[in-house]
Amino acid sequence: MDESPLNHRHIAISTPVVQDWIQKSLEIKFQEEFQEGVPAEDIICSEFYVTQFQDDSYVLWKATNILRINCTLNLTIDKLNTNKLLLNINEGERFVTLHKGTHTLTLNNVFSIAIQKKKGEIYKGKCSIQLNYFLPASEIDFSDEPVCHVVKDKIKCTEVTAVNNRKSRAVQIDDKIVTLKNVHILIEGCIEVQLKKQNGTFFSSYLYFDDIVSLWLCLSENSKVECELAHSHCECYVLKKQRRRNYSFVAIVSLCLNVMAIEDAVICINSKGLQSRDKL
Repeated sequence: MDESPLNHRHIAISTPVVQDWIQKSLEIKFQEEFQEGVPAEDIICSEFYVTQFQDDSYVLWKATNILRINCTLNLTIDKLNTNKLLLNINEGERFVTLHKGTHTLTLNNVFSIAIQKKKGEIYKGKCSIQLNYFLPASEIDFSDEPVCHVVKDKIKCTEVTAVNNRKSRAVQIDDKIVTLKNVHILIEGCIEVQLKKQNGTFFSSYLYFDDIVSLWLCLSENSKVECELAHSHCECYVLKKQRRRNYSFVAIVSLCLNVMAIEDAVICINSKGLQSRDKL
């Protein structure tokens, strides 16, 4: 009986294989208008330790000059001497019961978040609150030039060409005839813009962009296109529209992307039985 080509003496490993890899440079110009406010994002990180001697609620965050906003709360409870923690939203408007561990909550129309304290209870942990809101234009110092950068982990590439509609052409590379396929790729990403408030503090605003590029790659029907950011540069300006109250973000984003055609492959390697050596 013939021995199976894949037996106990072989190991099969599934791994992605790069079929083709090129660098693509592109420049994207875009603008976004706003009137009454700028979409802003702040992240507040803190640790808390509420002792048994404290009688009042422990405030994690409270709005000052903004009425209500939306936020994402990440709360880790490391220590408590009771079976639950009561989160007070909007000074008693509603309560959320939490237990020891890590929790993520999305809250809308919020102006305060606090730990509802009961006599004799102890709480210890840490939290981060991502605040999303519109900052009034009157509170922004437009005389200060904004600073921007590309958010690396937000870059995404998606092929929008139907596989059966890819055009082909044959080219000679290193004395070999290679068939390349034309693909159209949607490039999506965002930039973080830091602006200065009138009170001297800074806040971040995120602007999203997209563009479609055409590339020739060596790939098969089962290949997928991926990209990673090799280098980026960003310039951003804030312009006031004449005769109107509108402002505009104008951004110029330069990207250098590593674009790869990747396909999953199964690699078989020979293996030998191992035995422990004799003890010296």
